[in-house]
Amino acid sequence: MTGSKNLENWLHEKVGPAYDALKADPARAVTPDQVRYTLAELLAEAEAAGVYPLPPEQREWVDAPAVGRELTPFDPAETLTSAEAISTFLAEAEATADPAYIEHAQAVAARAKAMHGIE
Repeated sequence: MTGSKNLENWLHEKVGPAYDALKADPARAVTPDQVRYTLAELLAEAEAAGVYPLPPEQREWVDAPAVGRELTPFDPAETLTSAEAISTFLAEAEATADPAYIEHAQAVAARAKAMHGIE
């Protein structure tokens, strides 16, 4: 099945009925604050409802303090440690012909040069 056919089926079978139900009863809508849960909040709510009790070893893992950069965003500038790597990165960005991505790549490259002292 093609991607467009999958999308069409999803729209017909899932999105359409959900839209119709929301239109019929707008009180069903949730606010952005209602969907902004942390993992801890979701797990606590599920455990309290008896839906998802965690085994002790998983509970220990969830409750453990962070040990590094588990949840920090990836910065490609940190991995561009040579002029050759930066050049390749910029060439691949140019190949996309996407002006916004090219501009982003140029900013990443400039940050990498400054970060690693590359001329």
